[in-house]
Amino acid sequence: MSAIRLDRVRKGFGDGTRYRRVIDEFSLEVAAGESVALCGPSGSGKSTLLNLMAGLLPVDAGTLTLRHDGRSFELSRLGESERTALRRRAVGYVFQFFNLVPTLTVLENVALPLALNRLDQHLPEAQQRLAALGLGDRLDAYPETLSGGEQQRVAIARALAHEPAIVLADEPTGNLDARHSEQVADALFAEAQRLGSALVVATHSAAVAERAGRIVGLTQ
Repeated sequence: MSAIRLDRVRKGFGDGTRYRRVIDEFSLEVAAGESVALCGPSGSGKSTLLNLMAGLLPVDAGTLTLRHDGRSFELSRLGESERTALRRRAVGYVFQFFNLVPTLTVLENVALPLALNRLDQHLPEAQQRLAALGLGDRLDAYPETLSGGEQQRVAIARALAHEPAIVLADEPTGNLDARHSEQVADALFAEAQRLGSALVVATHSAAVAERAGRIVGLTQ
């Protein structure tokens, strides 16, 4: 069963005088537990696609359907507040530049989506997830004291804390050296598979793309 389905989706951007279509008649279906890598040059629409799947952007045309908790939600029919509520429950997002809250500890950063979803009782599970990612001794540390690889593993733990139906990762290793890139990729694919979440990764890295079950190429 598909976790997310895009059918002939279009998206473009304009400045009032000129409209540029970035995504044109794009279709994709990703099953629960499946991993897909989006590959292509800068400007080919990888990040735009992830933002559409997350409900951060509305589609211009076509349909985008996300399945969560036994129900199907057509994002193209939802307003911004409804997409935000669904994203909090059903989507985990891993950014290239971590996007951790600097004033919160490692554990508090991971607990944030649990609090937003009123799942505070699952805090011990967040601790276990951090331990599984090799961060069990860093729970009280602040992001600025962590290496880049450690920060990205915290970001992965945060994205997976509420056990989302789909995990989206935008160049998750793009800001890391080779050693940390391998550690982060190992953690991301293993944890998503363990939870049975669909995983969609936008990447320029051939090493990361090869870990995915399927590669989808995009062109400008």
